[in-house]
Amino acid sequence: MARRSLLAILLLFCIQWAHSEETPSPAIAGYVTGIASDTSFDVNGTHILCDGNTRFNTSADGRKQFTSTPQAPYLGEPLDVYGPADRKTYTIRATEITSYSSQPYTLSGTAIIDGLPDTSEKASPDERLFRADGYRILVTAKTQTTFNPPLTSLSGGGTNVWLKYTGKQRPDGTLIAETAVFTANAVPKGEDRLRTRSEYDTKAVDPDSKQGKVNKYFFGLNPKKIPPYENAAMQARVDRIGVSLIPAYQRNLPAADATKIDFRFQLIDQPKWHDALTLPNGIILVPRQVVERLQNDSQLATVLADNIACALEKQSFRGQPAAQEMTAAQLASDVGGIFVPGLGLATGIVNNRVAASIYRHAVEQSGRVSLTLLRDAGYDIDEAPKAWWLLAPKKPKDMAETPLPERAAYLYATLGQSWRVTSSESPMQ
Repeated sequence: MARRSLLAILLLFCIQWAHSEETPSPAIAGYVTGIASDTSFDVNGTHILCDGNTRFNTSADGRKQFTSTPQAPYLGEPLDVYGPADRKTYTIRATEITSYSSQPYTLSGTAIIDGLPDTSEKASPDERLFRADGYRILVTAKTQTTFNPPLTSLSGGGTNVWLKYTGKQRPDGTLIAETAVFTANAVPKGEDRLRTRSEYDTKAVDPDSKQGKVNKYFFGLNPKKIPPYENAAMQARVDRIGVSLIPAYQRNLPAADATKIDFRFQLIDQPKWHDALTLPNGIILVPRQVVERLQNDSQLATVLADNIACALEKQSFRGQPAAQEMTAAQLASDVGGIFVPGLGLATGIVNNRVAASIYRHAVEQSGRVSLTLLRDAGYDIDEAPKAWWLLAPKKPKDMAETPLPERAAYLYATLGQSWRVTSSESPMQ
C-alpha cells in the first residue's frame, strides 16, 4: 500500500515536471521600457538581445504561431521573454518572445473635461470628441448621454465639466463611449471651506518651524509647519515648469470663477519624500530632493503635472486618503457636504485594502492626466515613467539596479495602450 502511494506520488511529480518542461516560465515578463532597434531593446529595464535563432510569437488570440522575423517593438508593449539571463549585465539573449495584443474591455471613470481635440476632418456631425481622464473619449449617436441640471447640452463648449463615462478603447487609443453623464463643475460650501483652511503663505512659514511627532501621529501632517527651502534658481525652474503645465481651460477662467485654481509651487526640504504634495487650494509643495534626483525638465514636469492633475480632479474630495492632503482634524471638521455632484464621496475607509484601492485609482488617474498635460506643454512623455522609476528607491540608484515600480509600469502600459502611434503626431491632440 505504501509502495503504491509512493509510486503515485512519483508519477504525479513526473507529470508536473513534464508539464513544466513544456511550459517554461519566461525569464522576464513586463513592458518595453527602451528601444535601440527591432532586435535590441529593454523590458522592465533589462536589455533584450535577439538574433537569427530568436522566435517571435505574433498571434493575437493566445495561440503560439512563431516567426523568425523581428517585430518592431513599441514603448509600453507587454512582452514575455524567454532565454538565458546574465544577471551581472542585466541582459537576456532571447530564444523566444511573445507579445500580447490588448483586447477591448470596458473602462469607466469620472473626470474633468480638460480639452477638446480637433476632429474637424474626421468627426461626423453626430459625434463629439472630449479629452478627460487621460483618454480621448468619443461620444456618438449611439452613446447614452445624460445632462445633469443646469446643463442641457454642451453646445459651444465642454471643458471644465465633469464627465462620467463607460466605454471601450479602439486600437488607436480612442475610447468609444457607451454612456456619458455630464455635470457642471461647482465648488460647494464644504469644498470652499476646506480650500480656505488650507490657504497660507508658504514663504511666510518660520524657518525654524517644526511639527512634533506626537502631533503628527494624532492629527496628521500639517503643511503649515513646513518651512520653504531657499534656492532662487531652483525655485524659478520649478515655477517656470509648473506654470507651463496648467491647462488652457484653467488659465482662461476669469479670476472670479470659483472653479479657477490658484496654482502655486513652493520648494521645501523633505529628504524622506518621493513626491510633491498637493493641497486642495492649488499649493504644491515640492521637495528639493525630488528636483535634485530627476535628470531633466520632462521628468520634473512629470511630478508637477501629476500633482496638478490631483487638484484638477479634486482627488482630495473623492476618497483619496486624507492624511496625504490635509491634517486629519481639518478633514474631519470639513468632510460634511464636500462632494462632486453626481460623483459622491468615499468617507468610510474601513480597512487598508479599501484605502489601497482608492489610492491606486487616484495615482493611476493623475498619471494618465499628467501625460496629456505634459504633451500639451511640449515635454517628452516617454520620460514620465522614468521619473517615478528614479524616485522609487530610498536612495538614488541607477534604474537598471531598481525593479520597475508599479507607478512607472502603469505609465508604460498607458503609453502602449493610449499613446502608441507610428508617426510624431500625438493621438491626444
